[in-house]
Amino acid sequence: MRILVILLMLLGPTLAQGVRTALNPDELDALLRSVPYRYERVEKGGQVAFLVRLSGLKSLLLPMNCEEKGCTSLMLTASFGMKEKPSLERINAWNRERRFSRAYLDEEGDPVLEADLDLEGGVADRAILAFIDLFEENLRAFASWIGWE
Repeated sequence: MRILVILLMLLGPTLAQGVRTALNPDELDALLRSVPYRYERVEKGGQVAFLVRLSGLKSLLLPMNCEEKGCTSLMLTASFGMKEKPSLERINAWNRERRFSRAYLDEEGDPVLEADLDLEGGVADRAILAFIDLFEENLRAFASWIGWE
């Protein structure tokens, strides 16, 4: 019984936070305003996106799989237009050695880094912010990995 009480005390702040299984763009906007990210909300053709600066690099935060109840996933993406492009082998090495993001070369051969967060199973706001923080860490490392200056 004592262990149960201790566990509930430890989990209390997390449980009190609430769990989201979907998030609409206005809720995401409010969440981003609650922390010191520099961002801009962009709407085009009914689509909402957030241009977010992470470690001085431009990223795009996209609400995905949106329905009436909200969007059930988020995607972060950053593209690097480069004159000297990394090889496919270099990009594949990133994917072999790193977790929590994926890299590829786009149609022009420019490197792209992406990550997804599925909300359907239930995610606290703190986990959404941790997802963005983790992408920022990966973005910094990836920029160095590809020789971005």
